[in-house]
Amino acid sequence: DGSPLPARAPAVQAGDSWTAAAVVAGAGAAVTAAAALGRLATRAAPGLQGLLARRGRGRARAGLTARRAEPLMPWKIPNTSRWQWLSVRELLLRERILMVTEYIDEQYANACMAILLYLQSEDATKPIQIYLNVPGAQLKPALALYDTIGQLTAKGCKVSTVCFSICAGMGAFLAAAGTKGRRFATPNSLFLLAKTGLESPFQGQAEDILVETVQMLKESARVEEELSRITGQPLEKIQTDLKRNFYLSAEKAVEYGIVDRVLVAQTDKGAKLNQGVRDPWSGQVVKEKVGFGVFADPNQPRTAV
Repeated sequence: DGSPLPARAPAVQAGDSWTAAAVVAGAGAAVTAAAALGRLATRAAPGLQGLLARRGRGRARAGLTARRAEPLMPWKIPNTSRWQWLSVRELLLRERILMVTEYIDEQYANACMAILLYLQSEDATKPIQIYLNVPGAQLKPALALYDTIGQLTAKGCKVSTVCFSICAGMGAFLAAAGTKGRRFATPNSLFLLAKTGLESPFQGQAEDILVETVQMLKESARVEEELSRITGQPLEKIQTDLKRNFYLSAEKAVEYGIVDRVLVAQTDKGAKLNQGVRDPWSGQVVKEKVGFGVFADPNQPRTAV
């Protein structure tokens, strides 16, 4: 149409260092601004990049859930010829065995309490076994579960607790909540006594933090008093032991009063198991210091322990 073409930008000469530096700086600023805008867009709006990232995380969570899924076992419905697929945990619950094997928060504690209350309503005379592998617990949910176990034992339901791996923090507290004489630990289990209640930091003004701190100290003192009552240890010793992480082996937990017996495999039914314990490393029989129980006979019902 005869209109003049736009002029071409002048080339940067090799000797024009100031112009070259300005061009490079401008390009760097543009790249930085573009990256910042990209991050802002990903956070603010569900763009393609953010959507794909979220979908990827969802697939990862789904894969993790699939890997952690429990195997299903066939179970014959009583008085019928039909079979049903149930998870291992569901089969154990039919034998009145509850597995507590996760960090105890509100949701997990509520599920465990619901199961215990259902088993009590089903038959309050049959005993309940609780197997514990607790890496930690929040204070209030663990106390709620402890009160539920106490409610069952107060109404005559015999509750057996078995620590078979680790009971840390309030997990050790729950191991001691069973019926006296029915609190067990496996030989290689471990107990960790530690203060609980600092799961989330305190926030707010100084007065708000003071109120939360005072309440936390009251709850901590309440746990120390209850632990002293159920173990028989002096309150001063409990307070001293809880100043730092306090580890106990299965035998030491019996001496401390958290559990009553250490379960060992019964190889000879005619032999007395209270004569001593064989050290797996040296082979020597160690003089007995604690009481020992036995694993349940596989030919007997699981609830016979």
